[in-house]
Amino acid sequence: MLAALAAPAASFAQTIEAQKKKVAKIEEDIRFLDKQIELTRQQQKNTLDELVLLQRKVANRKRLLDELDNEIKIQGNRIDSLSGEIKHLENRLDTLSFYYGHLVRNAYKNRDTRTWFMYILASDNVEQGYRRLIYLKNYSRSINKQVIKIQQTKEEIISRKEKLTGLKAENLKIQQARAKEYQELTREEQHSRTYSKALANKQREYKTQLAQKKKEADRLNKEVEKMIAEAIRQEQLRKQKEEEARLAASKKSAQPQQDNKTAQPPKSPSGTDIKLSGDFGANKGKLPWPVERGVVIESFGEHKHPTLPNVKLPFNNGVNISAPKGSPVKVVFDGTVKQVIAMPGYNQCILVQHGGYFTFYCKLDKVTVKTGDTVRAGDILGSLDDTRNTAVLHFELWNGTTKQNPEFWLQNK
Repeated sequence: MLAALAAPAASFAQTIEAQKKKVAKIEEDIRFLDKQIELTRQQQKNTLDELVLLQRKVANRKRLLDELDNEIKIQGNRIDSLSGEIKHLENRLDTLSFYYGHLVRNAYKNRDTRTWFMYILASDNVEQGYRRLIYLKNYSRSINKQVIKIQQTKEEIISRKEKLTGLKAENLKIQQARAKEYQELTREEQHSRTYSKALANKQREYKTQLAQKKKEADRLNKEVEKMIAEAIRQEQLRKQKEEEARLAASKKSAQPQQDNKTAQPPKSPSGTDIKLSGDFGANKGKLPWPVERGVVIESFGEHKHPTLPNVKLPFNNGVNISAPKGSPVKVVFDGTVKQVIAMPGYNQCILVQHGGYFTFYCKLDKVTVKTGDTVRAGDILGSLDDTRNTAVLHFELWNGTTKQNPEFWLQNK
């Protein structure tokens, strides 16, 4: 019974531990964003970059509150479950005590040893007398076992009550932390609104910037699609030539032995590229981050402009990751460098092929690889701009010609 009660406790402990890791990760991201905001503020006050970081910080604070609510709920369920276990143990203790009292009372009524001897001697035969003797011995053992069970149950109740007290104290601590985070969220939201109003007089400037950004984004998207299409075309051409060479070699080797049989074409190759593609696809959610330390400040897809009402930013084919200036950019998987290009607004960009998948790294200031290089996961491709206090990596991931959300592929730090 005690083992059965312990099983859900272990499950709850694992769940709570996982929840604490999520909370710790979000808190770490918030601290990193604080640092990036401070660096941006030192460089130039009242900038759009700082507002973007502030809004991301508010979003992370909301996520933190959600995770704390989940943790409070999990702890509440654990408290209810533990209270139920204590109630069950107390009922069991009452039952054990009742039967123990019954055994003791019967033993007390027949406490005269002569009664026991007469009970044995009054047996009809030796076999019955032996059975009665065994019964009396078992009766004594039952009383002793009942005492042990009662003591164990009492100790278990004490242990569970201590755990319950600890859980209640921890739950109260989480609730207090949540109240503090909520106050911080309210303050940050107010700060973000005030900051947004302070930038209102720059609407014309931002509209000009947005138009320029759209042009740059469209140019980049077209270039990426063109590069990927060309890489796929070259790969298909290479495989076709290999197939033709294989067929020619097969026909030549089969010529002397042919009678009226037609040479069968060889099976489609299952070459390295297919294997690499399969390996890459199997690592969804496990790929390392392209920068050692960073926080996503613009997710995949379409988003509203931070200050312009009812205006949407260009569709983001990847994610933008805020990182410390000069951060080394690393390839996320084994592959081949297909292109190294410079794009207006995105500085230097690198396209890496991983079988049927592609990764794209932009806004690099320095590049340490060239087209055709073979790279291994974790190899440095270059570094982010180090002329500013903060830097942003634009990272994309494609499955053939289909764009993917990189956040689904990168591992949780």
